[in-house]
Amino acid sequence: MRPLAGRVAIVTGAARGIGLTYALRLAALGANTAITDIDLKSAAQYKREADRLVDGSVEATLRNQDVDVLLGEFNAADAEANAAFARRVYDQWGRIDILVANAGGGSNSAGSFASELNDASVRSTFERNFFATVATCTAVAPYMKKQRSGKIINIASMAGAAALSGRAADYASAKAAVAHYTRMLAQDLAPFGINVNAIAPGYIASGQWQARFAHDDPQELEQWAAKVPMGRLGTPEDCADVIQFLSTSLSDYVTGQVIAVDGGMTRGPN
Repeated sequence: MRPLAGRVAIVTGAARGIGLTYALRLAALGANTAITDIDLKSAAQYKREADRLVDGSVEATLRNQDVDVLLGEFNAADAEANAAFARRVYDQWGRIDILVANAGGGSNSAGSFASELNDASVRSTFERNFFATVATCTAVAPYMKKQRSGKIINIASMAGAAALSGRAADYASAKAAVAHYTRMLAQDLAPFGINVNAIAPGYIASGQWQARFAHDDPQELEQWAAKVPMGRLGTPEDCADVIQFLSTSLSDYVTGQVIAVDGGMTRGPN
């Protein structure tokens, strides 16, 4: 049984890492899957990511799940490009059932302390995270409204739910904005039968994360894991499990929620 057979999913930022894991999970559940990324060959930058691909191809990797696939390469913050891609998806399959607005990324400025942020850093980080999320959601919303159904899942972050330090304040603030936009969008779209939720990942050991934050060093990875109450780093599959719940009928009465997937790092309302 494939609960999403005949459904159509869009996943942004899905050429590698956690986004690719989301796309593969939805494809394994039977959804025809459209992915976007600013660079569809970005998996080649990280050996762990490149090794996941079938014949070095994201498209072949997804088609290996026995579903139809559509790819788009553009900046997720580009509203016109998002709208054009949503039209392509709808023209090809006649519906859009699921959106995972995963495209985003951390701060470009070293440290990014809250008292030292500069305008260029804040604008760039909000573009990658908040504006990309808004552009993608507004592109698919008309199609979901028309069919009076849909599941939208945004990607917030543990960083946007708790002030763990003064660093990366631009990224944390952008992800907090994504979380509250999710709540507002859920109120807007609920009358159309559309569920809107978000997940807030913590330390998720994707290939990129391991290389960037732990230098692929087992001892450094253990030090990071020791910060987590559950005693281990999260995996992309941990996040995909919650995406699966939010994409299927199991979550039909769940909307406007931001679900932490962080091993207990954050506590209280988010």
